[in-house]
Amino acid sequence: MSIERSIPELAAWYAQYDDVSYRRESPDAYHHELIRTAEALRDDGGLDWDDWLALKQLADEAHVNALQEAVQAHVNDPDT
Repeated sequence: MSIERSIPELAAWYAQYDDVSYRRESPDAYHHELIRTAEALRDDGGLDWDDWLALKQLADEAHVNALQEAVQAHVNDPDT
Protein backbone atom coordinates (compact mmCIF):
# COMPACT_ATOMS: atom_id res chain seq x y z
CA MET A 1 0.00 0.00 0.00
CA SER A 2 1.48 3.35 -1.04
CA ILE A 3 -0.59 5.62 1.18
CA GLU A 4 1.24 8.69 2.49
CA ARG A 5 0.15 8.68 6.13
CA SER A 6 1.59 12.08 6.93
CA ILE A 7 -1.17 14.05 5.20
CA PRO A 8 -3.55 15.45 7.83
CA GLU A 9 -6.69 14.00 6.23
CA LEU A 10 -5.25 10.50 6.28
CA ALA A 11 -3.98 10.95 9.81
CA ALA A 12 -7.56 11.87 10.74
CA TRP A 13 -8.83 8.70 9.03
CA TYR A 14 -6.43 6.56 11.06
CA ALA A 15 -7.42 8.41 14.25
CA GLN A 16 -11.04 7.42 13.53
CA TYR A 17 -9.94 3.88 12.73
CA ASP A 18 -8.05 3.61 16.02
CA ASP A 19 -10.97 4.91 18.10
CA VAL A 20 -11.81 1.69 19.93
CA SER A 21 -14.54 3.21 22.09
CA TYR A 22 -16.40 4.59 19.03
CA ARG A 23 -16.06 1.22 17.31
CA ARG A 24 -17.49 -0.61 20.36
CA GLU A 25 -20.30 1.85 21.05
CA SER A 26 -21.58 2.22 17.50
CA PRO A 27 -20.07 -0.21 14.98
CA ASP A 28 -22.34 0.89 12.13
CA ALA A 29 -21.75 4.62 12.57
CA TYR A 30 -18.02 3.94 12.99
CA HIS A 31 -17.93 2.01 9.71
CA HIS A 32 -20.05 4.59 7.89
CA GLU A 33 -17.74 7.44 8.93
CA LEU A 34 -14.60 5.55 7.93
CA ILE A 35 -16.04 4.82 4.49
CA ARG A 36 -17.35 8.38 4.08
CA THR A 37 -13.97 9.85 5.01
CA ALA A 38 -12.10 7.49 2.67
CA GLU A 39 -14.49 8.31 -0.18
CA ALA A 40 -13.97 12.03 0.38
CA LEU A 41 -10.20 11.53 0.28
CA ARG A 42 -10.54 9.55 -2.94
CA ASP A 43 -12.90 12.07 -4.52
CA ASP A 44 -10.58 14.96 -3.61
CA GLY A 45 -7.62 13.18 -5.21
CA GLY A 46 -5.89 12.36 -1.93
CA LEU A 47 -6.11 8.61 -2.62
CA ASP A 48 -5.94 6.50 -5.70
CA TRP A 49 -8.41 3.67 -6.25
CA ASP A 50 -6.15 0.93 -4.83
CA ASP A 51 -5.45 2.91 -1.67
CA TRP A 52 -9.16 3.60 -1.24
CA LEU A 53 -9.86 -0.12 -1.56
CA ALA A 54 -7.21 -0.84 1.07
CA LEU A 55 -8.81 1.62 3.51
CA LYS A 56 -12.25 0.20 2.75
CA GLN A 57 -10.99 -3.28 3.49
CA LEU A 58 -9.56 -2.13 6.83
CA ALA A 59 -12.88 -0.45 7.67
CA ASP A 60 -14.90 -3.51 6.63
CA GLU A 61 -12.74 -5.86 8.71
CA ALA A 62 -12.92 -3.57 11.74
CA HIS A 63 -16.71 -3.42 11.38
CA VAL A 64 -17.07 -7.20 11.25
CA ASN A 65 -14.81 -7.56 14.29
CA ALA A 66 -16.76 -4.90 16.20
CA LEU A 67 -20.04 -6.67 15.47
CA GLN A 68 -18.61 -9.99 16.58
CA GLU A 69 -17.31 -8.38 19.78
CA ALA A 70 -20.71 -6.81 20.46
CA VAL A 71 -22.48 -10.14 20.04
CA GLN A 72 -19.96 -11.89 22.27
CA ALA A 73 -20.29 -9.18 24.94
CA HIS A 74 -24.06 -9.62 24.89
CA VAL A 75 -23.73 -13.40 25.14
CA ASN A 76 -21.34 -13.01 28.07
CA ASP A 77 -23.56 -10.47 29.85
CA PRO A 78 -27.10 -10.25 28.43
CA ASP A 79 -28.09 -7.56 30.96
CA THR A 80 -25.83 -4.90 29.43
